[in-house]
Amino acid sequence: MQLSKGEEKAYEVLRKNKIQVFRLRELALLLEIDKTKTYNLIKALKKKKVIDVLSSGTYSLNDADDFVVGAYFNWPSYVSFLSALNYYGLSDNLPKKITYVSVKYKRHKRFVYVCLSKNRFFGYFKIGDFIIAEKEKAFVDSLLFPKYSGGVREISRLLLENINELDIKKLINYALRVNSKMVLRRLGFILDEKLNKKDKNTLLKKIGKGVGFLDPMNKTRKDLNKEWRLYTNLK
Repeated sequence: MQLSKGEEKAYEVLRKNKIQVFRLRELALLLEIDKTKTYNLIKALKKKKVIDVLSSGTYSLNDADDFVVGAYFNWPSYVSFLSALNYYGLSDNLPKKITYVSVKYKRHKRFVYVCLSKNRFFGYFKIGDFIIAEKEKAFVDSLLFPKYSGGVREISRLLLENINELDIKKLINYALRVNSKMVLRRLGFILDEKLNKKDKNTLLKKIGKGVGFLDPMNKTRKDLNKEWRLYTNLK
């Protein structure tokens, strides 16, 4: 469907400024027109399926990247877990919903937001218009909440298959920074045969005295690995 001059200008301004998600006021400022004219432009562009309505007063170009759209709903946030691992080509499994790490809790029908404390909100960088976890942080996040990456068995498989794609020092450092004994135990158990003596001892010194579950979804207390203090209870 052909656009009018005003509609075409609005579309080109959004493209030129690399804006995929916007509010009415933002578009009005870009075009230097009043809100009434902007509303009518948006209405016309929506009718011609150039833009989509995300929520009341929030719009996106119809071909906007879902990674960008999801981050807009809960900022700050970054793509992580299986969504990030799939993006990097480390997993062939495509999650039904894009999963983000955020510092604020929010529910959404299209996206999943996992709330972490601010001291665990690190290990990410910008690619294009969206922010995503580094490979190592995506694995650490996954070990913290395995259900968002297909469970411990799947995470273990992906870690071992892609070990040469990862910076082991960074992986261990990030695991230490999230300050979770369970993450350290799971990581150490999975990579036991891949770790040098120094790295292994670094993890062992921080795992504490308690006992936990390798698979948090299965509370079966059997097959205790005494070194890593884990019930190796994979389903």
